[in-house]
Amino acid sequence: MSVVKHSHCCFIFSTSHRLTLNYKEFAYGAKWVETTDIESVCKSLRIPPTSVLLDGTPKYTLPALIDNTFAPPAFLSDSTPIIEYLERTYPDPDSSRALCRPASRALHALFEYHVAQSITTQLLLVMVMHMYDKKTPRDRIHFRQRTEAAFGKKLEDIELKGTEREELWKKIERAFDLLATFMRTRSGADCTLGGLLLALRYDSPDEACIKVSSWSNGKWTRYMAALSKWTTVEYYPY
Repeated sequence: MSVVKHSHCCFIFSTSHRLTLNYKEFAYGAKWVETTDIESVCKSLRIPPTSVLLDGTPKYTLPALIDNTFAPPAFLSDSTPIIEYLERTYPDPDSSRALCRPASRALHALFEYHVAQSITTQLLLVMVMHMYDKKTPRDRIHFRQRTEAAFGKKLEDIELKGTEREELWKKIERAFDLLATFMRTRSGADCTLGGLLLALRYDSPDEACIKVSSWSNGKWTRYMAALSKWTTVEYYPY
């Protein structure tokens, strides 16, 4: 089984499937891909696009997965379809270990929407320079062009400062506190949120990670400690 992953990506959908693969104890290899190479790599590996742009152009994103267990192999992209495929194709004999039960998929979709709208999109305004600094030299050019075009301003002017910055951090903290109130049992939500927390630890260890660790009475520090045995990954060249 092969996994293709976005190089130094700061968003949750680069690591959530990695947690799923490790949790299900699959043997796999992974390859990091720079943003500028995503489309060409996906096409070369026959990985399908995740969506279509308004002008009809296929849009390629990562993560992606190639499952060579069967003939023909399965080619998938985007974390949620990957998780659903793995659960459907390789169900755990112990039903209590299921990550994505059919009856809970609507709730899981709602959870992902909350994380995306209330946390992930907000983080860009307080982490954009952290994210930029973690990019490779090639990816910095692409990231700056794409982000500045979306916001209509220089990258350095996007990130909030002073009181506005602190107010947004408080808003993000409230979103995490809401998650803490209903995360009681293991599910695919753990892969989504775990992926986000891993990204924060990598992209902003000196600010975002410290802040989140202090929220919800230390819940997220304990949470990541519980997930730690599923966070490793093996890399190999294609």
